[in-house]
Amino acid sequence: MEIPRDISGKMTALIVTGVVLILFFGYRAYVNSRQALQILEIQAPNIMRIAFDTQVFALTPANLEPVLKSVAAQFGGAGGQAEIEELKKEFDSHLWIAVMTRNRGLQNATDVVTQVRLTTPITALQGYSSTGYARMEVKEGGIGKETAAVNWNYIEPAITAVTLIGLQPKDFAGKAPYSKKDTRIWSRDFRLYFELAEVKSKEGAIAYAY
Repeated sequence: MEIPRDISGKMTALIVTGVVLILFFGYRAYVNSRQALQILEIQAPNIMRIAFDTQVFALTPANLEPVLKSVAAQFGGAGGQAEIEELKKEFDSHLWIAVMTRNRGLQNATDVVTQVRLTTPITALQGYSSTGYARMEVKEGGIGKETAAVNWNYIEPAITAVTLIGLQPKDFAGKAPYSKKDTRIWSRDFRLYFELAEVKSKEGAIAYAY
């Protein structure tokens, strides 16, 4: 049976119109998604790749245990426990500044270099992370210098790396071994001796702490 021409013409027009609408709205959805990604990139740069959250603070008896707990995964086994006990034994011999860096992105950060600038020589330098696979190596400066550049081989997403810098400023009132009173004063005044920490990764992510 032959389909009437007026009906077949209407069906063809509807099909063409439907295809055009599908293509139009599909294109608009693509454009909108691209714009949304661009806006996200502007509002939260590198969040989908690598981004650092870096903090600097005085390490004192009040926060020593929480900091060590945050990197406790590195201290598994007898060797790790001996390492942490060695740090606690050395703790009273220096005044400490902690530079804590967390990768809050979704990709590994590799060759992460933390450059620290101070106004007094460094007397101790250690680094720990919340995974035993991340290792710190001193590249420049360090003990006896007022600057240090330390390299972490990588910091995984959601992993924290802590660089501990020991000092004994000549003009600080307290003397080693430092008392709780000394460390309370240090917690208030440590920024007199700390200038800058700059964190960079091989992938180009940068963060600063003052």
